[in-house]
Amino acid sequence: MKLTTQTVQVAGKSFQLSGMEEPGHYHRLAEMTDRRIRETAAQNPGLNAEACAVAAALSLADELVKAQTMAARLREQLESIRKGAADEA
Repeated sequence: MKLTTQTVQVAGKSFQLSGMEEPGHYHRLAEMTDRRIRETAAQNPGLNAEACAVAAALSLADELVKAQTMAARLREQLESIRKGAADEA
Protein backbone atom coordinates (compact mmCIF):
# COMPACT_ATOMS: atom_id res chain seq x y z
CA MET A 1 0.00 0.00 0.00
CA LYS A 2 1.22 3.50 -0.66
CA LEU A 3 1.06 6.67 1.37
CA THR A 4 -2.05 8.71 0.62
CA THR A 5 -2.89 12.26 1.59
CA GLN A 6 -6.47 13.46 1.72
CA THR A 7 -7.89 16.89 2.42
CA VAL A 8 -10.92 16.67 4.69
CA GLN A 9 -13.31 19.17 6.25
CA VAL A 10 -13.95 19.21 10.01
CA ALA A 11 -15.82 22.01 11.75
CA GLY A 12 -15.57 24.19 8.67
CA LYS A 13 -11.80 23.88 8.39
CA SER A 14 -9.61 21.93 5.99
CA PHE A 15 -7.14 19.38 7.27
CA GLN A 16 -4.73 17.13 5.43
CA LEU A 17 -4.54 13.57 6.68
CA SER A 18 -1.86 11.16 5.52
CA GLY A 19 -1.31 7.47 5.99
CA MET A 20 -1.49 4.04 4.47
CA GLU A 21 -5.27 3.65 4.61
CA GLU A 22 -7.71 3.89 1.71
CA PRO A 23 -8.70 7.51 0.98
CA GLY A 24 -12.28 6.85 2.06
CA HIS A 25 -11.06 5.92 5.54
CA TYR A 26 -9.89 9.48 6.17
CA HIS A 27 -13.14 10.93 4.89
CA ARG A 28 -15.11 8.63 7.21
CA LEU A 29 -12.98 9.79 10.15
CA ALA A 30 -13.58 13.41 9.25
CA GLU A 31 -17.32 12.88 8.84
CA MET A 32 -17.56 11.14 12.21
CA THR A 33 -15.55 13.87 13.93
CA ASP A 34 -17.46 16.69 12.25
CA ARG A 35 -20.80 15.10 13.15
CA ARG A 36 -19.78 14.68 16.81
CA ILE A 37 -18.59 18.30 17.02
CA ARG A 38 -21.88 19.52 15.51
CA GLU A 39 -23.90 17.35 17.93
CA THR A 40 -21.87 18.63 20.87
CA ALA A 41 -22.36 22.23 19.78
CA ALA A 42 -26.11 21.72 19.36
CA GLN A 43 -26.41 20.18 22.83
CA ASN A 44 -24.17 22.82 24.46
CA PRO A 45 -24.80 26.16 22.75
CA GLY A 46 -22.70 28.03 25.31
CA LEU A 47 -19.47 26.23 24.39
CA ASN A 48 -16.95 27.87 22.10
CA ALA A 49 -15.49 26.00 19.13
CA GLU A 50 -12.44 24.76 21.01
CA ALA A 51 -14.51 23.45 23.92
CA CYS A 52 -16.85 21.67 21.49
CA ALA A 53 -13.89 20.03 19.79
CA VAL A 54 -12.43 18.87 23.12
CA ALA A 55 -15.80 17.61 24.35
CA ALA A 56 -16.33 15.75 21.06
CA ALA A 57 -12.83 14.25 21.27
CA LEU A 58 -13.48 13.07 24.84
CA SER A 59 -16.79 11.56 23.77
CA LEU A 60 -15.13 9.67 20.91
CA ALA A 61 -12.30 8.56 23.21
CA ASP A 62 -14.89 7.28 25.69
CA GLU A 63 -16.51 5.20 22.94
CA LEU A 64 -13.11 3.87 21.90
CA VAL A 65 -12.15 2.81 25.43
CA LYS A 66 -15.52 1.10 25.94
CA ALA A 67 -15.18 -0.71 22.59
CA GLN A 68 -11.64 -1.82 23.46
CA THR A 69 -12.83 -3.11 26.85
CA MET A 70 -15.68 -5.00 25.20
CA ALA A 71 -13.33 -6.46 22.58
CA ALA A 72 -10.97 -7.65 25.32
CA ARG A 73 -13.87 -9.30 27.19
CA LEU A 74 -15.04 -11.01 24.01
CA ARG A 75 -11.50 -12.25 23.28
CA GLU A 76 -11.32 -13.68 26.81
CA GLN A 77 -14.70 -15.38 26.39
CA LEU A 78 -13.65 -16.81 23.03
CA GLU A 79 -10.39 -18.09 24.47
CA SER A 80 -12.29 -19.68 27.36
CA ILE A 81 -14.67 -21.38 24.94
CA ARG A 82 -11.78 -22.60 22.79
CA LYS A 83 -9.97 -23.93 25.85
CA GLY A 84 -13.12 -25.69 27.04
CA ALA A 85 -13.62 -27.25 23.61
CA ALA A 86 -10.00 -28.41 23.51
CA ASP A 87 -10.31 -29.92 26.99
CA GLU A 88 -13.41 -31.88 25.89
CA ALA A 89 -11.74 -33.23 22.76
